[in-house]
Amino acid sequence: MTNYRAILLYYSKGNTTTQVATICGCSRTTVIRTIKRAKQINLSIPVSDSIKDKELYFMLYPGRGPKKEYYMPDFYLLNKDKKKRSFTKFRAWQKYCRVAKREGYRAYSKSQFYKLYQDFFSTLPAPTAVRSENLTKIRIFTLIKKSIFEAKEFSISALSRVESEIDEWCRERRLDKIKIWGATVG
Repeated sequence: MTNYRAILLYYSKGNTTTQVATICGCSRTTVIRTIKRAKQINLSIPVSDSIKDKELYFMLYPGRGPKKEYYMPDFYLLNKDKKKRSFTKFRAWQKYCRVAKREGYRAYSKSQFYKLYQDFFSTLPAPTAVRSENLTKIRIFTLIKKSIFEAKEFSISALSRVESEIDEWCRERRLDKIKIWGATVG
């Protein structure tokens, strides 16, 4: 999933669309569309941390959200029936289809139902926005600088080495260091 939050954050810091695309590891067209869409809906940039990535995605692209005419399965009840009556996943889907029809909604296809079922019972956290290699590198540089500043014995030579690495990294990608970390770097 594209990291829309990072796109809007780095654009708000004054980076060009090409620079934002480089930082976020996406196409320039994606950056332009995201910025245009955020301006259309009057979204405050940068986006508040209280808004989750998935919510932000549906704010930017409301037509891509879950369809209202589909009946959302009650997986807890279906799983209970599955254990009690030795249901297979296929039988759970059949029961879901009957309930959806009875309630007057459309039912998800079998493959979509299986995907929703897997997502519901997955022990893994919900997928988040993909962090590009450049975003990861920015985070690493930030953490290194923070640890140098918080060290008991502050080392100016270590800080200058990190600063020179950051300068080189930004120069290779034609990025402006100040537009990524701000005027006070660290």
